Amino acid sequence: MKKLTAVGVAALAATLALAGCSSTAPESPASNASSVAAGAEAPDGLVDSSTVTFCIDPEYPPLEYYENGTDGEIIGFDADAARAIAAYWGKEATFEVTTFEGLQPGIQAARCDIIPGGLYMSESRLEVLDGVQYMQTGPALIVRADDDTDYTKNSDLCGLTISGQSGSENSTVAEQIASECGSGTSVDQYPKTADTVVAVVNGSADALIETDVAAADIVARSNGQLRLVSGFFPPSTQFGMFLAKDSPVTEPLREALKALYDDGTLAKIAETYNLEASNLVVD
Repeated sequence: MKKLTAVGVAALAATLALAGCSSTAPESPASNASSVAAGAEAPDGLVDSSTVTFCIDPEYPPLEYYENGTDGEIIGFDADAARAIAAYWGKEATFEVTTFEGLQPGIQAARCDIIPGGLYMSESRLEVLDGVQYMQTGPALIVRADDDTDYTKNSDLCGLTISGQSGSENSTVAEQIASECGSGTSVDQYPKTADTVVAVVNGSADALIETDVAAADIVARSNGQLRLVSGFFPPSTQFGMFLAKDSPVTEPLREALKALYDDGTLAKIAETYNLEASNLVVD
């Protein structure tokens, strides 16, 4: 098993932390939202009627991340879509930064109106929150580049250690596979995506299950240390934007997303972050 030196692991961690930095910077968030004209009045029921408040964990490129890696403007598809939604309602967006595990409690404690994305439309989540779909997605499998195993089915992961982000649906998928495999297969959970990646690179884990849109970005930034196992998981679910159960903002959000989809705004934002506009699914 090939392992990186401590210096190499630290360098990769820094690369992942600075995932927002690239040779070609995306358009500014303002440019993506500035062309959006107010199309409807802001809905009743906002936690602060002067703004639209979004709970966000800005550590998940290309969906939401800090422009300078660890600080600065929050950018990404979800962040820019949030600004466009607020602009459609004649408001500005305010971001309530939290950890991934703090997103759902933030909604339930009325600290924000909407979680702008990066979460699966799972049955368990929809039992306690309202959700509005916006993008086709699913899990993906990442392994070290020097691992030449032909992974094609869940049983190929038996006997391995799989890493995942704590509280995520991807960790749930990993736990289900480990349960199918029985003893000898384990799941290590970490609070941040960067930690899950480093665990695979340094040999603490053998594989990582991550969302497909993030997985491609992770592999591209791994300096050749990781590879994506193509087709291991088929696209199986959708990303959704989430709100409190029975929120008065749910239907206005659905209408706003449909309008921003129809006028090409969401497609333009997807293009900005190298995402396929054809994966957008708005009902």
